[in-house]
Amino acid sequence: MKHKTFFWFFLPTGLAMFLFIALPIVSVVIQSVYAPHEAVIVEVENCGPFGCTTETTIDQEATAAVREAQPLGRFVGLDIYLDRGHLAVQEIGEAWSTTESLGEFWDVLFNLPFYRALAFTLTYTFVCTPLLIALGLTIALAVNSLHRHLKGLAIFFSLLPMIVTPLIGSLILFWMIDSRGILGNFLSYLADDPDLSLKASTPLMWISLIVYGIWSSAPFAFVVLYAGLQTLPKDQIEAAQIDGASRWEQVRYVIVPHLMPLITGCSPIC
Repeated sequence: MKHKTFFWFFLPTGLAMFLFIALPIVSVVIQSVYAPHEAVIVEVENCGPFGCTTETTIDQEATAAVREAQPLGRFVGLDIYLDRGHLAVQEIGEAWSTTESLGEFWDVLFNLPFYRALAFTLTYTFVCTPLLIALGLTIALAVNSLHRHLKGLAIFFSLLPMIVTPLIGSLILFWMIDSRGILGNFLSYLADDPDLSLKASTPLMWISLIVYGIWSSAPFAFVVLYAGLQTLPKDQIEAAQIDGASRWEQVRYVIVPHLMPLITGCSPIC
């Protein structure tokens, strides 16, 4: 393709990426080093027949003037990144110097919002990714071994979790894990604890979200891996069968190496 042709071909996509991706990122970075102006507080003395009182009030005109003069806010540099809601550098330093054991330090660390969210994100990613790929591969192998008249129906049911929109799926999960829902009620019955609540338990909520993530993303892995199975050379499988390889050995030594380029890039979580 000629350079001029490529330029006009890429121009609409490049403009869209610049307007809707690059500029918002730059705007967010600029706004992140500014904080909203604090209100201008003034003390007003009110005098009456029984004496004078001093009241504290907000000077609306002065506050508006300050905000108009500096619309981005007051410059704070990296303070927002270092405060308690984000990296919490001061809190971590205090915890490191005051806690007597590593366990206490980790308790303090994971009570901070940023690190608690980071822990969940890493747990979700490193648990969901291998499990959904394994589930997608299992479904793909099962569907691929079915009779051709049953494959269409099996593919339809396998893709249902991906057809359900995330909003509807999350609402269904929310209702199911409620204390009156089927999952919440069933777990309460198993634990013999009528006050058990999945929503109030952090570990149980993590497990629920991970299960939902695997359920909703496995169809994508299934589609990619099932398509890859259609490109698998039959002579390799036949050679493995002639050599006496079991079904598991065929999957491990023939199918998985063939699908490995797809496996390393088929997860939507990564």
